[in-house]
Amino acid sequence: MKFTKKTWGIVALAVICIIAIPATIFTSNKAKASTAINEKIAAYGIPTDDIIDISELSYDFKSGGYGRIITTKKDMAKWKAYLENPKHEENNYYITYNKDNKEIREKKNTNDPQSTDWYYIFHYDRGEVTVNMSVFGNWIDPNDAESQEYSALLSYPKAN
Repeated sequence: MKFTKKTWGIVALAVICIIAIPATIFTSNKAKASTAINEKIAAYGIPTDDIIDISELSYDFKSGGYGRIITTKKDMAKWKAYLENPKHEENNYYITYNKDNKEIREKKNTNDPQSTDWYYIFHYDRGEVTVNMSVFGNWIDPNDAESQEYSALLSYPKAN
């Protein structure tokens, strides 16, 4: 098969359609998600200089949409103080198992934001941002009386 200028033009157009158009759409959607999530963070009264990213904005292929997981400097300090209090010592350990199925207690690193048990999950999908909060693995609904004990631990439990 002989490649002519017309053939190369068609190939170039096909490559542009296959790569450039989806990349532009992806970039545009990511920018919309970032803006919407930042607005929701502001609605919770979280100052930008207090934010610690646990997981930066990324596309979630399982559930669709974009997600960002954060904690705050204020929550990190409260979490550390909470765990260092002797009456909460049982929460200061991860329980894992070795290859012999023997329980191993591993102390949490309270200086590492990746290890925190107090965080906010912002999820953007189809123009809407949802917020989930977790304290020690308990999902928080700030309007639910049963999770009031945990939501009281967070610095920013409700949108303003």
